[in-house]
Amino acid sequence: MKNLIVVLLMLASFQVMGQRMNEYTASNGITYKPGDTIELNQGSGANGDFVYLTIGGWAAGSSNQMLGANFAGLAVDLKKIRTVKFKGAEKILFTVGGGNITNYHLYIEQAIESCEVKPCKEPEAAATGESKLDKLKKLKDLLDMEAITQAEYDQMKKEILE
Repeated sequence: MKNLIVVLLMLASFQVMGQRMNEYTASNGITYKPGDTIELNQGSGANGDFVYLTIGGWAAGSSNQMLGANFAGLAVDLKKIRTVKFKGAEKILFTVGGGNITNYHLYIEQAIESCEVKPCKEPEAAATGESKLDKLKKLKDLLDMEAITQAEYDQMKKEILE
């Protein structure tokens, strides 16, 4: 009976650890692989603390301790990529190292969304609601009205599509 309980506990711990991945393409368009360097931006919490970057490894203990604002601008090395279930939702968790004895846990998608890592999602496009297609349509209208020349149109079109 003891052996059965030990085996069940071991199986349960493997389920909690999640699935390891060799690479992950994030919503910011970057494909991350172990060994890559990720640059931290500003923390999104109170006083600039990092909400989605927490102490991991042996130093984590039982609590999720957020990192302070003094980690802004730090480059961390990606060590592991894995999926984890947290409150029923599957999330991508990066294990990163910051050059000291402990590792950190980075919930990459949430960090991108809150701009805790560079590059993050472009707030400019979301704020204006204007896509590249909208800009090109307006530009084409200006060309049709002869408000700009063909050369100006071609130059501006090139800039929009870059």
